[in-house]
Amino acid sequence: MAMAQDLEQTISALQTTAIGNCRKRIEEAAHKPKKIPGGDPADSGAPCRDKKPAHGVTSVLRDKYGL
Repeated sequence: MAMAQDLEQTISALQTTAIGNCRKRIEEAAHKPKKIPGGDPADSGAPCRDKKPAHGVTSVLRDKYGL
């Protein structure tokens, strides 16, 4: 029984740490300046050969907000 409680405490601690890290990253991303489409001359809207297209939500969030 003691081993199960230890595992539950460990899992709880890992969850708390993960949530804290996510909140920290979201807070840092909120303070970053937002990219304005077309504001950068290098950002012509045309696909770049060096850059892979973003297909998923995670890719969009990472590219736009640094998450």
